[in-house]
Amino acid sequence: MMNVEDMEWYREERAKDTPGRSLRFYRRLKGMTQPELAAVLGTTKQFISNLENDRKPISRMMAKKLSEIFDVPASRFI
Repeated sequence: MMNVEDMEWYREERAKDTPGRSLRFYRRLKGMTQPELAAVLGTTKQFISNLENDRKPISRMMAKKLSEIFDVPASRFI
């Protein structure tokens, strides 16, 4: 048997995993739109879009807020 972490396809997919992609995944999993998440966070849809597309980094404070909303570790967004 081979360890999945040693497989090329896994390494390629893992490299694509960014904080923004994680945010989009959890937002969609919870059934929220960008405007809905923005309202909960007190920000704009454009800001959420920028985070999801990795145009802006997710701060530690924002990661903590997101972790509380989505009930996952903050490290998923950093």
